[in-house]
Amino acid sequence: MIPMGDLFWNKVFGALLAVFLIIMGLQTLSGSLFSMGGEGGHHGDEEQSLNDWAHSRFAYYTEIADSGGSGPVEEEVYDLGALLASADASSGERAFKAKCSTCHTIEQGGSNGTGPNLFGIMTSTHAHKEDFGYSSAMMATAGEPWNYENIDHWLENPSSYIRGTSMAFAGLRRDDERADVIAYLASMTPNAPAFPEPLPEEEPAADEGEAVETSLDAETVETSPAEATGVIETVDSVDGAEGDDGNTGEVELAPEETVPAETDGEE
Repeated sequence: MIPMGDLFWNKVFGALLAVFLIIMGLQTLSGSLFSMGGEGGHHGDEEQSLNDWAHSRFAYYTEIADSGGSGPVEEEVYDLGALLASADASSGERAFKAKCSTCHTIEQGGSNGTGPNLFGIMTSTHAHKEDFGYSSAMMATAGEPWNYENIDHWLENPSSYIRGTSMAFAGLRRDDERADVIAYLASMTPNAPAFPEPLPEEEPAADEGEAVETSLDAETVETSPAEATGVIETVDSVDGAEGDDGNTGEVELAPEETVPAETDGEE
C-alpha cells in the first residue's frame, strides 16, 4: 500500500489548483476575445462595429472590412441640405481645431502645413494652390470643384473619395459633425455659395380604405320615392270606371307633383 503523507496531498491540491486556474484563465481570455458591444463588452449592451469603436478613440486608423449580418436593411435617404440647414458653424470650428488644425490652417494668408491652407475652399477646385505639393492622385482630379457634395464625401472618407490620396485621415463619420465643419468652411469662404435646398418631404401614401368616392354624378343618383298622400281611391281593376261592379280595388294616390302632366304635342 502506497503511503499518503502530507507531501502527496500537497501535490494533489496543487494539481487541482492549477487546473482551476487554467480553466478560469481560458474563460477570461475567450470573453475578452469574442465579446462585442458597448463599454466592457457585456452582452446586454448595444452592439458596436470595430470601425465605430476605433473611430471613437483614434483620429487615424486603418478601416476594417465589415462582414456583419446579411439581413435586409432599410435604406435611409441622405439629405445634405437638411443637415446643413441645421448645422452650427461654431461647433464646426471647434471640431476643425481638434481634428484638422494639426495639418491645415484656415485663416486668410495662412501658411501651408502638412495640408494646404483652406481659406476660401468652398469656391476653389481640387489642387488649386500652386505653392503646395499635392499627391499624384489629387493632381489627377485637378479642376474638379469643391462644392458641398464633394467636400462632404471628402470629409467623410478621403481615401474612398480619392483613391491613393496621401491624406492619412480617417474622416468624419458623424453626419452632424461633418455638416458643422462644412458650415465653418463656408463661413471662412468669401461669397460662399448658398447651401443646397433640403429634399422635398414625401407625402404619405393614402390607405386603400380612405380612398372613398365622396361625390356622385347627379344623373346616376336615383330620386328618393315621394311619400304617399294617404288618400285612398276605389278603382275598377278591369275598365278603370268608378263604382263597384265586382272588379274594384283600392289604390293610394301619389302626390300631385309626381303625376306627369298631359301634353298636347311632342317635346
